[in-house]
Parts: sequence; C-alpha cells; structure tokens
Amino acid sequence: MSAPRRRVLVTGASGLLGGRLAELLAAHHDVVATRHHAPVPAGLPAVDFDLLSTASLSAAIAGTRPDVVVHSAALADADRCQAEPGLAHRANVEASAELAHLCHARGARLIAISTDLVASGERAWMGEDDAAEPRLVYGRTKLAGEVAVLAAAPDATVVRVALVLGRGFGPRATASEAIAWALVSGRRLALFTDQFRTPIDAASVADALLRLIERPLTGRFHLGGPERLSRHELGLRVARVLGLPDSGIEATTQAALPRGAPRPADASLDSRRARAELDWAPRALDDAIRDARRADL
Repeated sequence: MSAPRRRVLVTGASGLLGGRLAELLAAHHDVVATRHHAPVPAGLPAVDFDLLSTASLSAAIAGTRPDVVVHSAALADADRCQAEPGLAHRANVEASAELAHLCHARGARLIAISTDLVASGERAWMGEDDAAEPRLVYGRTKLAGEVAVLAAAPDATVVRVALVLGRGFGPRATASEAIAWALVSGRRLALFTDQFRTPIDAASVADALLRLIERPLTGRFHLGGPERLSRHELGLRVARVLGLPDSGIEATTQAALPRGAPRPADASLDSRRARAELDWAPRALDDAIRDARRADL
C-alpha cells in the first residue's frame, strides 16, 4: 500500500479481532488503540474508551482527532446479548450511532465492523444486497447498528466480517486456535455438521481495511474467506493442516447440542464486491490456519 499515513483510531483494540487489526494497521498508519479493561497491543498509544459512555466516545474522538475510525468494539458475546438485549442495544446500536455522529461532525471517516451473523441462515453465500434477517439478538443489534451508522454518516463503510480464524490477539482464541489448543491438550470437541461459515483471518481483513482507507468507498462490504465449511469440516481441516490427531473431534448437530442463542445454519458470505472494487482476495485457508498462535502463549 502506498497511501499516505493517516491517524487511525481503532476501537475494541483489546479484543480478539480489534487488537490484531490495530497491530497490522500500525505498520502502515499512525494507529491509536482504545482501551477499556484489558491491555492493547504493546507499543501503541492508547486512549480510554467506554462504549456505554457518550462522554467517553466524545473525548476519545476529540482527543485523538483521527482521520479514520475503525470501529471494532461491540458486545460480541452472542449468548450474553440474548440474555441482556437492552445492554446489547445500547452497546451495538446506540453507541455505534453516537460514534457515527461524532465522526461525521469532525470529518473523520468511519469504517464499522459488523458480522456474518446478521444472516438468516436460510441460504448460502449471502450478498450485500440480500435481505438480512438475523435470528439472534446479537445479529439483530449489529444489523440495527449498521443502519444507524449509514444514516448518521453517509460517507461511512460497514464491513461484515466472517468467523475469525488464524492469529488473534489477547487471551481469547480464534476459531482455528480454539480447535488446535483443544486438540493439543487432549480435550474432545463436538463440532456442528450443520452450521456453515466462510472463515477469514485478521490479516485478510486488515488488507481490505487498508484498501478501504485508500479508496473511500461507502456502503456495505462482505469479508469472508475463500471456502464455505461446516464447523466440523473446519475442525478436521485444522487437525490436518497442523498435523494434529483428529480422533478427539466428534460430529454433532445444533439440535443435539443446543446453545443459549440460536446461530444461523448458514452464514457464508459472498465477498464479490470487495474482490471487484478493492482488488482484494483473502488468504488461503490453510495459510491462515498455520499462522495461529501456539497453545502455550
């Protein structure tokens, strides 16, 4: 990328995806990381940030004066969102709207991170123009947040990111790291054969964000990986790529192993817009899997 360096504020920079994005974007731009309770990547300047405080959002924008805001912060625990819908709405909808208003007023470009879980789950390869009818509270609040962002800041971009694998940040594991760490420790895994995603790694997401920073396109973009897999297929793939035994992986269904929030059966993303308009392509799945952290880190 040959774009001029810009000041980029990354919210949620202590999180699994946001922290890794902050690290990767910092190689090209002057990144400021937002901090709540957990640490942000070492070496990055940080600013306090509380999604539930309008004053905190305003102070972060006023204090850092960013050219671009990558909004990764969210209440992303789907089961907690299901149990506390009011909190989910405040964090994922109202805070996103407030941040969009602040960015638009100060002339900062907003790139808001959303999720593949806005999908209804009834069809494969959802495109940006397909109707999003999320089943779970998390997906509904993220979709409402998208609408609020685009209404408050017409120059904003919404990026729907698929299931994250590869190398993450912080104590939580990405989808592939969780599988690998479990297999290394000898824990058995029951993985769904009837839940499909298009997993993507943070490096591929960061590559798309760099292109969006350089080319200020608006509206929604899907960022999914190159393959559509079930959770069970992903488990077997991780074992094969990393040379781990797959005897601890059991096939199951969502009905046989119900969770607190109903996940869509198929949340695979069609990412043709990003490929065409950003000249972007995600990394090969096997390469992303190999990039994961070791279980002892």
